[in-house]
Amino acid sequence: MKTGAIAAQIAGPRADSSRKKAGSLGRDVGADLETQIVEGRLAPGEKLDEIALSNQYSVSRTPIREALRALAAKGLVDFQPRIGAIVAQPTVGEVMDLFEVVAEMEGVAARLACERMNADDRALLSAAHQACQETASSFDPDAYYKTNGDFHSAVHKAAHNAILLEQIEHLNKRLSPYRRFITLRPGRTEAALREHEAVFEALIARDGAAASQAMRNHVRVLAEDSLALSRSLRF
Repeated sequence: MKTGAIAAQIAGPRADSSRKKAGSLGRDVGADLETQIVEGRLAPGEKLDEIALSNQYSVSRTPIREALRALAAKGLVDFQPRIGAIVAQPTVGEVMDLFEVVAEMEGVAARLACERMNADDRALLSAAHQACQETASSFDPDAYYKTNGDFHSAVHKAAHNAILLEQIEHLNKRLSPYRRFITLRPGRTEAALREHEAVFEALIARDGAAASQAMRNHVRVLAEDSLALSRSLRF
């Protein structure tokens, strides 16, 4: 066997191992960046500098690039000429479109939940609804936002449709910074609680049409929310 072929055989496993390690690091970095984007700690339009991130995570630029590409595929990161990677910064119109689609999907989830929920689903819905009511008066925005999300998740799970659940979760990650803004607007909590009550009552009554309509009305962004977004967020 020629020396070059032997060298290639020796280098092959090492190269594969290196690629696997970079891929693993990229997934770890990507998961952390995704959490920061979804939670709003990395703001829309914020630059994601490869060198700075490489230093921050103590890794080479290869896993950073892999992480950013994966996040771009999820719609959480954009690549712009002469700028590089930034946290995705959709227009107000695009955000409204996303809310419109999610509202319809959550309406479907509510209807299916009425048809398919079991005793465990019902108990989880009741607990989530109660927790949401309690945290609404706690003056803790983060706690309320979490329980609000838990209520919606309970509805999604009760639909027992894995594909629908996956798609709602995917879109909600893209919407998270904007959904948080709208959910925590002054005066919005009281209205949201009334809307949750309408959804919950329809679910318990297993009235699919009413539950679907109530959920769509709850998720769909109103005109005043759209105006507040355009004024308060830089698109």
